[in-house]
Amino acid sequence: MTLFGFKALNRIAFSAIVITLSIFASDFARAESGFSGMYLQGINPRIATAIGLKEPKGVLIRDIALGEPADLAGLERGDLIVEFAEQEIDTFKKLVAVAAKTKPGQVVEVQVLRRGRDKTFKMKLSKRSGAWKVRNGEIVAIPEIGLTLASLTPKIRERFDLRWGALGVLVTLIDPAFAQSTPMERGDVVVQINQKGIWTPKQFEAKYRRAQKDGRESLLILIERMGDFQFMLLPVKKPK
Repeated sequence: MTLFGFKALNRIAFSAIVITLSIFASDFARAESGFSGMYLQGINPRIATAIGLKEPKGVLIRDIALGEPADLAGLERGDLIVEFAEQEIDTFKKLVAVAAKTKPGQVVEVQVLRRGRDKTFKMKLSKRSGAWKVRNGEIVAIPEIGLTLASLTPKIRERFDLRWGALGVLVTLIDPAFAQSTPMERGDVVVQINQKGIWTPKQFEAKYRRAQKDGRESLLILIERMGDFQFMLLPVKKPK
């Protein structure tokens, strides 16, 4: 992966700057560009022909993050972006260049081709939340429940083949002694604890320790497992 996350097939996680996964980029010194929460892919002549275009112009939306600007604006997977911020988008490179000049809070017009029809949307770009900025590796073990958790760094995402847009804390190891008693599995992504989002293992640990201190019997956790979301109760053991 290069600085902006490009791959051979013009795949990119686009943050309205360039990359929604610009959390993986190394240059954070410059001013932050607007964030859209889209995952994009360029098109080639064969794709253009398949969707009835005479030439390969535009950029396809592969995925959209729930609750982020693109989702709130009404954009959908499969939309072909042909204009962005009043600029014609003919290539992937052009979209990157235009998006890099945007700012958080800026409202941009996005024109797309959706199932053969032109549609225009207004999208208010935002700042990336902490969950999108995770870059440094962090590992925490909680021996009372046999869990080892890790932050979702680029290396961890690749190793566990996590989908784009998965946010939270990864369960990397489960002590065999707890395999039968824990509701969790290796590879689970913990998205929320008691309805609040988390994105670092230390946040998980802090909430667990707080629950111990308050005498709670369990925590309500939301996990993502193989693309499916489910709530479950995580038992809290009394401190010794």
